Amino acid sequence: MKASSHPGGLDLARLPRMSVDELRRLWAEHIGRSPPPQKRILVRELAWRVQERLYGGFDHETRRLLQAAMRDGLASIKGRGEARQGASPPESPRRATRRRSPVARALPSASKLIRTWRGRAHEVDVLDGGRSFQYEGRTFKSLSEIAKLITGTHWSGPRFFGLISRAKSPGTEG
Repeated sequence: MKASSHPGGLDLARLPRMSVDELRRLWAEHIGRSPPPQKRILVRELAWRVQERLYGGFDHETRRLLQAAMRDGLASIKGRGEARQGASPPESPRRATRRRSPVARALPSASKLIRTWRGRAHEVDVLDGGRSFQYEGRTFKSLSEIAKLITGTHWSGPRFFGLISRAKSPGTEG
């Protein structure tokens, strides 16, 4: 491979057009450890290394902040695992961290939510103070499950039923 004129030795613009074999050879030459399996990761990491050599890596303060964030994140994950010991395992990893929407909890029992989707009105009854919902004779634990059933794709249930709106981006006017 032809070296570029900059001190990193690699032409960043060529990386995405290179074959996986060429990228792996560069990886072995510049990084040494075994390469990741995906081309996009190879390209990103090689580009990072070139730029790191040219402009320097993270400064001390940024490295310290990243390490602290990783420690906190790992401690949080570990803490959740210890808190669940002895309890029955969750149905999925996502379910362990999912929290009931405060908006759904605030709905009084016997409330009715109505949403028109593609020309059809869908009615949902709120049960047990927003802890469960009834739609077409079936009981669901979340509005998101119902929204997915109706639309065929993941939605925030409270947003789908108009209970909350998307937060405005900074700098936009309402």
